[in-house]
Formats: sequence, structure tokens, C-alpha cells
Amino acid sequence: MRRIVFLFSILTLISLSLPPSFTTFTKLNVDFAASGAVFAQEELSIKEATVSADSKTTKSVEYTLPYPGILPDNPLYFLKMIRDRIVDFLISDPLKKAEFDLLQADKRLNTGIYLNNKNKDKNANLAQSTISKGENYFEDAIKRVREAKEQGMDTKDILRRLSESSKKRREILQSLANKAPRDLKDDYSHLLKRAKDFETQVTALMSK
Repeated sequence: MRRIVFLFSILTLISLSLPPSFTTFTKLNVDFAASGAVFAQEELSIKEATVSADSKTTKSVEYTLPYPGILPDNPLYFLKMIRDRIVDFLISDPLKKAEFDLLQADKRLNTGIYLNNKNKDKNANLAQSTISKGENYFEDAIKRVREAKEQGMDTKDILRRLSESSKKRREILQSLANKAPRDLKDDYSHLLKRAKDFETQVTALMSK
């Protein structure tokens, strides 16, 4: 019990230390389950800064990415990472874990977009590495959904969101790959290949 109170205090202090965005409201919901597990999810209303598709005839995938908040080039970014690691550690439910991982994957993808829009030449490498870390979260989300299905949980909603997200990230990664600096084109090609594989895995899970 003391451990939970201590960690909750840390979460509160970290949340208070982060400056609120003037364009959106961020809410961290901490759910104390009977087992003492805590789940935090940010509900963000702002729309993504979407990278436009190269072909104007291609219809953009309807999926809104969450506002990224503090970017990795901010000195306070490490506080955000500490908060996320604590929350991640406290989640035991595979379905809630999948939802958290999807949120992190989407936020990092949008973070990469914001970094490129902010200063493409300076932030190109940081944007690519941030997106890459987000794809690792997406892979973890798929693993957690498999666990949830094995436990007989209802995964229809999370699979729908994973499917929509996978299509959106493939669209964005294709655009980023086309515009990437020469030294990062192979990296983005690899990310795009992973995104296509994730979409295939999610489709297979939906058919089971």
C-alpha cells in the first residue's frame, strides 16, 4: 500500500511539473484496481498535424493521432518519460496494456511529425528515432491483444483501433520516406515495412 501511495505521489508531482498546452486539455486518469494496479490514459482533443499525402487523389485515412505534448528536444521531456515508465510498470491487465502501448505508439508517431515540422534539418534524426521507438510500442500492443484474446477478453474495439492506426501510420511513413534525407531513406523504408507487417498481423487477429 505504501508503494502505491509513493508512486501515486510521484505521478502527481511529475504531472504538476509539466506545463499545460494552451491548445488542448490533457487528463491523466489513474485507475486503482482491486489488485492495486494503476492505469493512466490521456484523453486529448486536439487534432494531429498530419503530413499530407503526396498524391492529392489518395484519400487520407480517417484517424486522429493524440497531441504529443512535450517534445524530446525539451529539457523537461525526461520527466514525461519517467511518468510513462511508472504507469507502464503498474499495468498488469493485457487489454489495458495494449491500450497504453497504442497510445504511446501514436503519440511518438505524431511527435516525429511535430519535430519535422518544427525544424526538419535539425530534427530529422531525432524524429526518425522517436517514430522507431513508437513502432516498438505498436508491436507490444499486438502482443498484448493476443494475450487478451487467449484469456477470453473482448478485443474487438482495440483491434479496430489498431487496424485504423496501422493504416494511418503506413500512410504517414510512406510520405515521410518520400521526403526523408538520403541518409535516412533506408531507415524509413524499414519502418514502412514494419508498419505493413503490423497491419497484416492485426488483420489476421481480427479474422480469428
